[in-house]
Amino acid sequence: MTDMEHKPNGWNLPINQMTEEEWKEYFECRKKYDIHLSEKEIAENLIKANKVRADQRKYIEISRKIPLLPSIAIVSKAFEGLKALRDYNLSWAKEVYPDEF
Repeated sequence: MTDMEHKPNGWNLPINQMTEEEWKEYFECRKKYDIHLSEKEIAENLIKANKVRADQRKYIEISRKIPLLPSIAIVSKAFEGLKALRDYNLSWAKEVYPDEF
């Protein structure tokens, strides 16, 4: 799901309610953050995050680049809604659950 005409499953549930502007932002984030990374790139990001773990803001910023595990993404969607997943890399989750994000 990548545009306003093809919203993810559950888009109309109360937990996923967003304004049209919020949906536009959500889809922009999908384009920006859902990037396939190689194992080497993931390892490099893990090393970078580990080096800055004392700086919580930088740690989170780097960690969010690492693809979220599909099981974590789908549970997070159910409990927190799509808006909470806006700034995460959902590339792996979209492979397993193509209609959910």
